Amino acid sequence: MKFYEVMVEVYKTSVQDQLQAGIVKQLLLVQNPLLEINFDLEDCDKILRIKNIEDAVDISSVLKVLNETGIYVEVLTD
Repeated sequence: MKFYEVMVEVYKTSVQDQLQAGIVKQLLLVQNPLLEINFDLEDCDKILRIKNIEDAVDISSVLKVLNETGIYVEVLTD
C-alpha cells in the first residue's frame, strides 16, 4: 500500500468573485491537473487553498501564475 503526504498551501489573494476564482483555478490546473484548488471568498483574505497529494505544491509557479494575471498573492504560514 502506498501512502502520500497531503500538502496544503494557503494563500491570501485579491480575487474578488467566483468568475475570477474559476479563471485562476483553470490556469493553475493547466500546469498541474493533480491539484485540488478551492477559494474562500467570504474570508477577508480571499483565501486560496491548494492541496496536492503526491508532491509538494510548487509555490513559485503558483505565485507566477497569479502575478501574471495581476492578482495579489501572499503565502500564509502557520
